[in-house]
Amino acid sequence: MRAALADGTGGVSLTTLDDPTPGPADVIVQLDSCGICGTDLHIIDGDYPAARTPIVPGHEIAGTVVARGRDVDHLDEGTFVVVDPVVECGHCPPCRAGKTNLCANWQGYGVTLPGGFADYIRVRAVDAAPVPASIPRKWATLIEPVSCVLHALDRIGTIHPGDTALVIGAGPTGLILSQLLAASGARVDVVDRNPERHSRAAHFGAHRTAADHTALDQPGGWDLVVEATGSVGGFEAGLAAVRQSGRFHVFGVSSPEATAKVSPYAIFAKELTITGSQSLQNTFGRAVHTLAAGAIDGEALVTARVPLADIDKALDLVRRGDGIKTQITRS
Repeated sequence: MRAALADGTGGVSLTTLDDPTPGPADVIVQLDSCGICGTDLHIIDGDYPAARTPIVPGHEIAGTVVARGRDVDHLDEGTFVVVDPVVECGHCPPCRAGKTNLCANWQGYGVTLPGGFADYIRVRAVDAAPVPASIPRKWATLIEPVSCVLHALDRIGTIHPGDTALVIGAGPTGLILSQLLAASGARVDVVDRNPERHSRAAHFGAHRTAADHTALDQPGGWDLVVEATGSVGGFEAGLAAVRQSGRFHVFGVSSPEATAKVSPYAIFAKELTITGSQSLQNTFGRAVHTLAAGAIDGEALVTARVPLADIDKALDLVRRGDGIKTQITRS
């Protein structure tokens, strides 16, 4: 089969690997599409510590079951599925507490195990979820980022109608956050240094948009600020923009070596609540229902579908920030 292999030096090479075969509890999924995430770029560039390179990246995976192991009786060949990329051990203390994304023995498709930038992928059958016919096939890869956003919202807690929210970053997950926060009754503002993203943010529920939060008139700050870029500057600006007794959530992925200037006194004096979220946590099924219910504008999110043979072109689109969500397709 064809597969894009990343060695952690900044590029990928299209190569030929043996077709995978299923173990007793596995299925083989033929790729339909695989979304490209910022995490994939970190893995390709060699600055994602959890990754084991060389690796076939890609964790936003959707496709058709073409083979199954002898112990799999709940997924028929021909079933269109989406893949939960978190491969937990199930027996460590975090797993037993339901915090599978913090598994002490964590693995993940496209990070430590072969991912979706390939013709086929072997996954545990338990990680493959059938996609309802009500969800267009090209939307299916959005289930993974939506599930990450739902986990972030779980960590943030209750959103009250009329709460003010600031989302820093209008990338794919920033836009999903904006739409779901607005649907919860919050008045959402979005900032992004790329002016081309402002109209997109407005489409996804933003009340106001700007290049920087200081351009918005918000005396006292916002009830909730979500940092969705992973930049130190976004973190520092976002923390400063939270009102008294407000909430600050770290969603963007920064380098493990990145450090920011933080005032412990400001956190103390303003009684701030600071949370973070990593990946997804028992939110995959809810993400399927969220998309099926039409709560997310999947049609507007998917802006490019590029064949696996042209993966360099697809990666260039993402690096330049063109469009919103770019997908790799089998053909």
